Amino acid sequence: MTMSDDPFALLGLEPTLDPVAVKRAYFAALARYPPHEDPVGFQRLRRAYESLTRPGALEVAYLVSPVDVRKLADEARARFDAALEKARDSAQATRAREELAAQFQERCSRLRWEEVLYVFARPSSPERGLGPQSKG
Repeated sequence: MTMSDDPFALLGLEPTLDPVAVKRAYFAALARYPPHEDPVGFQRLRRAYESLTRPGALEVAYLVSPVDVRKLADEARARFDAALEKARDSAQATRAREELAAQFQERCSRLRWEEVLYVFARPSSPERGLGPQSKG
């Protein structure tokens, strides 16, 4: 289907199933093809409009209209990239926390009992922030 055959293109409209958008595009296109100045262009415009306003014709024209795959991909990318980036960042943060937890667990598992008691059972000093807090 060439642009001259595509009623949506002639109306200056992306393929749509919205009859109100078709009507709006038709009236906007009348400024480009006024009947008294461009009768041939007006006739083509009128045929395009009528071909979309017959019962069921808009749906058929929409289904057979050319698909701009790049545009659709760009729209999908714009909708989903932010969410995918957020999910990726969240997964990376989770992996980093899990790695730190595994390192902590590994270091704790190497401690001897005396070292554990020394670190966790002694009164804490305010600058270390370890052990039970003494209540003055």
